[in-house]
Amino acid sequence: MPGSSLWLVPPPDHPLSAILTNLISSTLPSEFPSEAASSPRVTPHFFSPHMTLTSDISPSVYGSDPQAWLDSIPLPFADSVKVRFGKVKSQEVFYRRCYISVGFEGVKDIAGVARARGVFREEDQNGEKTKQWLERWRAEFGPHVSLM
Repeated sequence: MPGSSLWLVPPPDHPLSAILTNLISSTLPSEFPSEAASSPRVTPHFFSPHMTLTSDISPSVYGSDPQAWLDSIPLPFADSVKVRFGKVKSQEVFYRRCYISVGFEGVKDIAGVARARGVFREEDQNGEKTKQWLERWRAEFGPHVSLM
């Protein structure tokens, strides 16, 4: 995937931050030690807990001041973003080896804004391209928090 991604991350002092970090960096890797792995695809990779809002953001969008670009995005108020965890799932796809599904309705607005501003720069989150992308994202990939 060329470009950058925009993530939704729990605040460092939120209880979920420690729980998810422990699952990603310790609990799950101990269940799948790399020397017992049958394929490099199951070797643990360590990353911060997050839900990807969008990807493929060209560096030309945020230029030399990514923080200024982020600050210019009219993100929804925090109380309107509802990360509702679903089931723990697994697929034979690298980025969905083990993940927790997230309810679409609670994050669609923030994901729509992220996609509209990061990729479809000529429209807002209610634009036709963004609406189509949101439905495709929901059906094909869906919001989730990767664990492994």
